[in-house]
Amino acid sequence: MFPSILKQLIRNRTVIKQSYSSFKDVSTNGTSITQILKNEIIPLNTDENKKLANDTEEKLPTTKDPGEASVELSETDRVRALNQSTVRDYSGVYPYIRQGSIFASSINDSDFLKELLKLGVNFYKLEKNLESIPFIQGLRFEDVKDHIILLKELGLETHAIGNVITNNPFILKEDLEDLNVRVNYLQYKKFTNAMIARIIEKNPNWLSQSTQEIDNKLGFFQSNFNLSGDEVRLLAVSCPRLVTWELEKVKLNIFVLKEEMGLLPEEMKKVILKKPKIFLNGQHRLLKTFDYLHNTMKIAIETIVETPEILTCRQTRLMQRHMFLEKLGRVQYNPKKPNYVALTTLVSGTDSHFATEVAKSSVAAYNEFLKSL
Repeated sequence: MFPSILKQLIRNRTVIKQSYSSFKDVSTNGTSITQILKNEIIPLNTDENKKLANDTEEKLPTTKDPGEASVELSETDRVRALNQSTVRDYSGVYPYIRQGSIFASSINDSDFLKELLKLGVNFYKLEKNLESIPFIQGLRFEDVKDHIILLKELGLETHAIGNVITNNPFILKEDLEDLNVRVNYLQYKKFTNAMIARIIEKNPNWLSQSTQEIDNKLGFFQSNFNLSGDEVRLLAVSCPRLVTWELEKVKLNIFVLKEEMGLLPEEMKKVILKKPKIFLNGQHRLLKTFDYLHNTMKIAIETIVETPEILTCRQTRLMQRHMFLEKLGRVQYNPKKPNYVALTTLVSGTDSHFATEVAKSSVAAYNEFLKSL
């Protein structure tokens, strides 16, 4: 079980703080976020740096450069280019900030916003959350440097830290000691730093939940699906969003699988470990897909349990592809018979791939069929 250890963690706060004492020992006065992430302390405002800035002025790479072929850069390459650039005008950098946006008008006058940009923080997405705008604008580098160091020490890459701040800027508002307690809890529960880094990267809101909340939710999944400690960790790492999902919605899907679909406890356990994302779906969508699979396509429950990813498909898409195969006389879902069509191919891939590779037809024929429905 995952019993609450909050009281023990509070008693051990001194130990927790000592375990992260290396964060406090890093001298960061006058340095940038980029330098912290590189673990380098570079003197600023030296003659050499001024000369370098004057002599090597570069243009930031964009997705479209007039007169040249369009170049698509990965997010990691884009962040690296920003870190290496000496350009002072960041207001037009795509996709992190766009002309006319709220942050575009102030970024040239804010060293802190420029540092966030170098992390890959997407201001265009960030400002969609109106509460985050005054919060971010009111921060100073000194307010968040230890938060950045904590994420870096856990193993998050630069672009991943930027993504965390983009999707959960208020993690910078969390008390650092509380964050350390939450990380320490996961380590106590035998999550490695690599596991913790993946959890935070895939679900930036995880560390904004209290230790008690996380402990209760891990215990909920363990007791309801009869999971071992290793299986709880596997679930948390493979689908971190599910752990912080609304429990009432999860309970509704548990009811659907157990009462409406008739799954046994061991079958439910197999489903959640193989495809936990199923429990993020709405109950009505889940039930409609199951109903079509089981009652129209005549797929056995045992087969659905072995390939639970088919439950993530929309009923409409499943119906369209099944009916097209039916029209072509290619409905054959039994792996022991000739011309077998794997159920997973019905729910994955583009329509073009399905039409040509699965249905052995053409895109034009499939499009015409869809128009006839």
